[in-house]
Amino acid sequence: MRSEDDLIRTLRTAADQAGQPVVGLAGAVAARRRTRRVRQRVQRMQVALAAAAVVVVAGGTTAVLTGTGERMEPAVTVATGPPRDERPLPQLKRAAEVWPGAAFKMPAKAADGWRYRPVTGLSATEVLLAAESSFEKAGRLEVFDASTGKTRVVGDMPAPDGVKGYFVQAVDVGEKYFVWYGETPNKPDKWADFWIMPREGGTARRVGKVTGELSHVEKVGVTDDSLVWSLRKGGVYRMPLTGGPAERIDGTDGLHLVSWPLAVAYAPGESDRKNQSRVVDLETGTATDVQAETGTTELTCGPEWCFGVRGERTVMQRLDGSDSRLLPEGLRFFGGGRILGDRFALLDAPLGGDPATRYLPSAVVYDAVTGLAGGISRVQPNGGGGFGAGTSSSPTTIVYWDEDERSEETCGTTEPPMTADVVGISRQDGQVCVTRRKGGGKELTVLNLLAVTAGSG
Repeated sequence: MRSEDDLIRTLRTAADQAGQPVVGLAGAVAARRRTRRVRQRVQRMQVALAAAAVVVVAGGTTAVLTGTGERMEPAVTVATGPPRDERPLPQLKRAAEVWPGAAFKMPAKAADGWRYRPVTGLSATEVLLAAESSFEKAGRLEVFDASTGKTRVVGDMPAPDGVKGYFVQAVDVGEKYFVWYGETPNKPDKWADFWIMPREGGTARRVGKVTGELSHVEKVGVTDDSLVWSLRKGGVYRMPLTGGPAERIDGTDGLHLVSWPLAVAYAPGESDRKNQSRVVDLETGTATDVQAETGTTELTCGPEWCFGVRGERTVMQRLDGSDSRLLPEGLRFFGGGRILGDRFALLDAPLGGDPATRYLPSAVVYDAVTGLAGGISRVQPNGGGGFGAGTSSSPTTIVYWDEDERSEETCGTTEPPMTADVVGISRQDGQVCVTRRKGGGKELTVLNLLAVTAGSG
């Protein structure tokens, strides 16, 4: 669990997450932001249609695709210049219909009742999970294999001896190890510690602890011999896996880790509207300047593709500004900028339509390479339609949802207990509004984008 400031900070700096599950990192604030967006969406739908009311959706990420699953526009190379305007968006289809080999069902809970929170894909069939004993209280890593339908335990995620109020934060995946950091976010003493666990399973090992400014961890990663992390204000550090003092990596002033070895710099601007301006490979030292057209904001990049906002439209381009195009109206880049993996974007779903008579996704996943898009979860006439994005420190390749889950918001003046059914909290004018899950809890639908990139599409 985090303070409000910490949650807002995490949401703006990256990522990551929402819906029912999400390991630590900004779950409550992401859900709160989505709740506000869906409330606004519902109000506009009611005005336009004078149709049945749609209850607030807590959390959600949707993907859009064509009515036949065809490309919304051929992905051809164009010269830099004014962005091409994509043709109007057709009726959306479910992501499971667009990428059938990438969608699967899995249990929502472990045998001992702990809830699963997907972290990221490990392969085309395997997904890393964090098992939580209570709200945001991750205590174990497991792996689900869609090809066998079975889950295996990787290992426990312990708290340091004698420490109360400790919460595991972002998890990341290296070649040999899983890595994460933890902290006590609701205590005045500021520190963070780092842990690793062999990917094949075993006992977690505490690598080290940092205090003061070095504990303002933004992202983590791991190499064969070092643990790496970036600070919220910028700068990338490393620590030997054998233990030892933290060391700042030369030339990383103002850089923010994306996924080791890639880091980015930001251009000047409002904190939540800045464009990424440079992508740096910290292993080779190669730096690529990002070319953004005037009027573009929130430009967020992977190794090759970038997504951002221009006016009320989403724009995509390559790092050098080529292949620039405006996506169909209604596909708005999801709050704070969210890239999934190295070529997908998480987008708001278009408004319009009655969820009682047609499929309306909660959000959209868009593939920069193929131009395909697919809907995630669905807006329900009587509430629900939430979803989650995986909680890895690096851009996750997972989105997931509970098709049987609904949501309900209640408001009052007292602070609610942080129970496992809480998916969002907002505070305004002395009121505390809590969004809770209702129903569901048996099965998750998962879209693993590694299965898309492993195939022909």
